[in-house]
Amino acid sequence: MKYFLFLNHPKGESVYKVSEKREQLLREHFKRVDVLRTEVEVRGEKYEAVVDYSAFSNLGNFDCFNCQDPCCADNPIIYEKHTREFVLDNLKEYNELTKNVDILLELGYEFEDVITSIESDFAMVPDENVEEEVSLCTCSYKPNNKSTLCSLHSICLNRGLEGKEIVEIKPLVCSLWPIDIVIDEEEKLLYITVPDDFTTGFTIEDYYNTVCVNRDLSQSASFRRKNPEGFKFEDYKPIIISYGETLKYSLGEKFYNDVKKVLLDEELVFAEEFEEKEKQIFKKIKK
Repeated sequence: MKYFLFLNHPKGESVYKVSEKREQLLREHFKRVDVLRTEVEVRGEKYEAVVDYSAFSNLGNFDCFNCQDPCCADNPIIYEKHTREFVLDNLKEYNELTKNVDILLELGYEFEDVITSIESDFAMVPDENVEEEVSLCTCSYKPNNKSTLCSLHSICLNRGLEGKEIVEIKPLVCSLWPIDIVIDEEEKLLYITVPDDFTTGFTIEDYYNTVCVNRDLSQSASFRRKNPEGFKFEDYKPIIISYGETLKYSLGEKFYNDVKKVLLDEELVFAEEFEEKEKQIFKKIKK
C-alpha cells in the first residue's frame, strides 16, 4: 500500500510507502466502519474507492489566514508540467509574492538559469537552495508576518479562475490536505478517510497536531499562544461542506455527490447547512 497523494514526492518510497503495521491498522479500521464504494476521478484517471464516509461529517475549519502553523512546510511533490507553465506565464506576480526569482538573482544565478530551474528542477529552484535560501514550500508566501499562503492559489484567485481550474493548477496534495488516501495497487482500490482519533494510527498526518480537523485543539492554551485570532469554535463545519468545492474538483462530482447523499440520508449533515457556508476555495485575504 502507498499514500496516494505522495506518490510523486521527491523523497520517494521513504514517504509514500505504508508500513505493514499501518496497513494492518487501516484494514482493521475499514472492516469496522460503515463504508461507501464509489468511483473517484483524479487528474483524468478513474479509480474504484472505498470511503470512510462518516469521517466527512467530522468538523473542519481551514482558516489559513489566521494560522501561524505553516502546513506548507516543504515541497510535497515534483511539480507537474502544467504547474510550471502556469508559473512561467505569471512569473512577475509569482516573484512579487514568493521573491524566488529575486533570491536566485541575488545568489548569482542568471535569469536564464532561473527559467531553466522552473522548467526542470523538482522544486522549481536549484536543489541546493531548497529549504535553505528558499524556505518552506517553493510556492508558499507570506502576505504579512503571520500566515503562510499558496502563491499558486492566490494568482488563480486574482485571475478570476474557477474552482476546477484552481485544483488543476495546484498540486493535488496541497488542495486535499489533510484528507488521506491510500492506494492498494494489487486490488486497484483507493481507501479514503480523514485524520481523527480513530484513524491517526495509519494516516500520514497526526490528527492531534492538525487543528484544521481538531476543534478541541483549537481551544488549547498552547495553540492559542501561537494563534490568538481565528479558528473560532462556531466556524467549524462538516468537512463535506467546508471542503465541498475542493472535494468535488479533486476527486470528481460522483464522489462528492455520493458522499453528500449518504451523509444526508443518515442525518449526519443537514441540507440547510450547505446554504450557509462560504466556498472555502474562493476565500481571499480581507484588506
